[in-house]
Amino acid sequence: MILRIVRIATAGILLLGISRLTAQPTGPEIPPSQMIRLRSIEAKTINSPEYSVDVRSESVKRDGSLKWLMVEAIYDTMPKWTDEITLTFYVVLEGNPEDLPEGAKKFNLFSGSVTVVNVPKTKEAETTMFLDPYTLARYGEPTHVAVVINIDGQLAAGMAEPSSSAESQWWTKETPNQTPLLTRDKTPYAFVEIDKQNTIKP
Repeated sequence: MILRIVRIATAGILLLGISRLTAQPTGPEIPPSQMIRLRSIEAKTINSPEYSVDVRSESVKRDGSLKWLMVEAIYDTMPKWTDEITLTFYVVLEGNPEDLPEGAKKFNLFSGSVTVVNVPKTKEAETTMFLDPYTLARYGEPTHVAVVINIDGQLAAGMAEPSSSAESQWWTKETPNQTPLLTRDKTPYAFVEIDKQNTIKP
């Protein structure tokens, strides 16, 4: 199942200033809400990557048969450089009562945060997080997904799918499952399309 919404969330601005030979401020800083434009958010299941490695003279192969949940935000950044951008993802899974732990609700919220650093001005940057295959298999399919973006500790952008659910801010009303979403560097996708990914803060 794929959840996807594509729309422009914020509008960018260009600040013009007059520079001087001495080190003086050139004008007001860009507000965080105008430093980033959130284009889309998506939650989908994908196969684990196929690969083979040699470990202690033994060959290890993986056939890509496991299913991971990937949540992805696509966005533009306006400044030449942005020091840090923190994205917090939320996703709701609808599970089969036969698979869920005893006492668990049918709908369960999962969340995770990732901070990317030294972000250049760019269009259609990608940031992703993942839910491991066994938790996904047990807790079911995604029904809702959201992302909240902060820059310098201030709210910069946000988006939810279905879009009609955004006003209720459902992600603030439930306690997330103790199993977190994983950053890309903690999954088999760490080196997949690495040139398209911003650097993750340790």
